[in-house]
Amino acid sequence: MPTAVIMEENFDKLLEQCEAQELEAPGGIATPQVYAQLLALYLLHNDMNNARYLWKRTPQAIKSANPELTAIWAVGQRIWQRDFPGIYTAIAAYQWSENILPVMEALRGNNKNQDKSDFSHLIVKTQEFLILIEYVGKYWY
Repeated sequence: MPTAVIMEENFDKLLEQCEAQELEAPGGIATPQVYAQLLALYLLHNDMNNARYLWKRTPQAIKSANPELTAIWAVGQRIWQRDFPGIYTAIAAYQWSENILPVMEALRGNNKNQDKSDFSHLIVKTQEFLILIEYVGKYWY
């Protein structure tokens, strides 16, 4: 099995574990590490709604005391704005902990591919349009 597939499966399992830890946290407040991993994993999965709601429900005291969590959210804000250069800048601007680093590296790779695929989709649609025009031109007149 390719390494990328294995890593993706591991990220999926980690996401499930983090969600369970947040739900089962005593007093309903998880550890900063759980919030950070969960937020990074939501960004990796391009699940901006869950990322946004997680950020809103994270206690302000935890946000203030953990600069890494704030840095992860800065990456999320760039994703939300579709600011691709800003995503890379925000990822490179912080020294990530060993728990978050693999997710951020995967996220950086995902957005490079997404940035390119946006244009390739346009090219495919343009080619389909030209084929359609040629088809209509042959049979319409």
